[in-house]
Amino acid sequence: MSIGLAVEGETWISTDLAPGGRVDRLREMYWRGTYRDAVVRKEIAGSGEADLVGHARDFAAVLGASDPFVQPGELIVGTCLAIPRDREQLDLGYYNSHYPPGYPTLMRLGLSGVRDTARTRIESEADPVKRAFLRAVEIAYDAACAYVSRYAEHARALAASEGDSNARADLDRIAAVCDELATGAPASFHAALQLVQFTRVLGGSGCVGRFDQWIYPFYRRDIESGRITQDEAQELLECLFVKMNEFGGQNEPDHVRIAPNDDLRNIALAGQTPEGADACNELTYMCLRASAKLLLPEPKLNVRFYPGSPRGLLVACCRVLAKGANVLALFNDEVVLPALSRLGIPIEDARDYCNDGCSELIIGGKGTIWFRVHDALTALRSTVLQAAERPYETFDQVMQAFKAQLVAFMPDGSATDHAVTSPFFAATIADCLDEASPTGVRYSIHGAILAEVGNAADGLAAIQKLIYEDRTLTWDELIAALEADYAGYEPLRQRLLHRMPKYGTDDDAADRIAREIAEYYCDAVHERGDNRPGRGPKWAAGLMCFGIHQKSQLPASPDGRRQGDPCANSFSPAVGMDRLGPTAVLRSASKVDLTKASHGSVLDIALHSSATRGEDGLEKLVALVDAFLGLPCTATLQLNVIDRETLLRAREQPDAPEFRTLIVRVWGFSAVFVELPTPLQDHVLARTEHVL
Repeated sequence: MSIGLAVEGETWISTDLAPGGRVDRLREMYWRGTYRDAVVRKEIAGSGEADLVGHARDFAAVLGASDPFVQPGELIVGTCLAIPRDREQLDLGYYNSHYPPGYPTLMRLGLSGVRDTARTRIESEADPVKRAFLRAVEIAYDAACAYVSRYAEHARALAASEGDSNARADLDRIAAVCDELATGAPASFHAALQLVQFTRVLGGSGCVGRFDQWIYPFYRRDIESGRITQDEAQELLECLFVKMNEFGGQNEPDHVRIAPNDDLRNIALAGQTPEGADACNELTYMCLRASAKLLLPEPKLNVRFYPGSPRGLLVACCRVLAKGANVLALFNDEVVLPALSRLGIPIEDARDYCNDGCSELIIGGKGTIWFRVHDALTALRSTVLQAAERPYETFDQVMQAFKAQLVAFMPDGSATDHAVTSPFFAATIADCLDEASPTGVRYSIHGAILAEVGNAADGLAAIQKLIYEDRTLTWDELIAALEADYAGYEPLRQRLLHRMPKYGTDDDAADRIAREIAEYYCDAVHERGDNRPGRGPKWAAGLMCFGIHQKSQLPASPDGRRQGDPCANSFSPAVGMDRLGPTAVLRSASKVDLTKASHGSVLDIALHSSATRGEDGLEKLVALVDAFLGLPCTATLQLNVIDRETLLRAREQPDAPEFRTLIVRVWGFSAVFVELPTPLQDHVLARTEHVL
């Protein structure tokens, strides 16, 4: 029976890791941090050249100084490169790990194929700028081939001295796969997975893209030829998934993240092919199974749905969520594809979308991304304070003044193409390699993201009701309360919090304001961005949020929020204000035309773990996801299945083994709860735990 059919039963998802088995041992090694032994700092001399060729020579110097590192039981190898003692001496070029490498190019050509393509083209290329790009690619990929070849030699040396026959066979497999990758394109499932890991180590450290699309042909060929069994393929996949957790977040060598595992390692699954056919395959389900078995924070899985998606896929995703993996997000193509079409992206490329390091929409392997997040609460507070000089006569004037504040967050003209100056990374992008240019990327997406719409809508709804409808509050009183951070104004704060219309409760008054804010902002970003059909730079509007623990320092706002209180996450209701259940949240969001948010829109809902228990709980969870897809709502739904009491016990006993797999969704990433900084733990704990 294929894995794709087995999802209708229980065994595919409820089977735990075999105690003492290979993957169980590797996961335990990850928890012990044995991979950190690979971190080595060395004196590495840079080229002193600031151009593309110089970047490539510096890259080659780092690879030349990097020693192979293989741990017992591994089948997928590669951990990290050597770290220069003086990083200022080297410049490897720029790329932003929010967008994925062009894995289809790498899988088709292999490392040596990219090198040979560049080497051949230099001979007939007269343009000195293009020659420099191609020369840089040749240097970088020749170094990559040599690096992988050293892994093969190292594995053979280890095998020669290994007394255990099983361990020796594993090392021989590693050597053969590394030989395969050092000299040609991957020809096996094992080699394709290993190339993903090597690519991450060599520089493609962020998001992954549509993994189940470009890896599946290797799996299918090996299964049909009898080269590998499904169990062996599943084990290899799980070995890769364990490796993807190494150096996440604050543990990454010489990198600092604002939170553990905020390291952008997103995998996109299912959805549609560029031609519009169903893209779900057996590897899709294998990824879901691996995630549910491992209960590790990496990789994050992002599953795309459209009307033709198999019913079993939705059920399988809900089973993963019900288990509390909390690394899975759901994307609705019925919102995403019209959103991308607003940027002038052809449907064939739009269907091939994935998400970037968080939840922004991108065309993997064909696009770059850059964005800024803007605070709606900053604009609202400025709007309110302006009333001290000239009070607004009508609520319409308030809205116009607020919209005028948002203009500062919008583009002031056309965007420019992003330059990918890392020779290794740039060459994975098919258009860059074809055009021999670091700016040859097809779509350079510039994102203008608006955060805290839920808080802003609630604050404006309160102003409308209290100042203009009920006439029980004056502008002077509201301004004084905000400037005092509500000290001495607690009755007013409680009234704002608990007796006013709230976005997320299916209240038309608040929802109408949320819609007006969101649609005005998205429309204006697109109008000012000069988006033209076809390839080129794009301006995209987004409705999500990051760094939510830092947003709590925003000053007091007219929705009753004090400085230090949490802000709404993404396009979600204000924290704790979604009091009427998850269906009311979906209805509120569905009143906004979120196909206008071409950079993406995200809704977060927390469910109490008791709500998903048993078949009855599973059916209710499936119904909730059905409602999300059918209304439709945002582009993305992020569900957290949590239990506040368990989280509090975990905070009290952070070293207890049972809490190592207590994973929570934070924003566009997931993390082990006990590894989060206290402000982020507080934000997760403050979210409403819904029942179904």
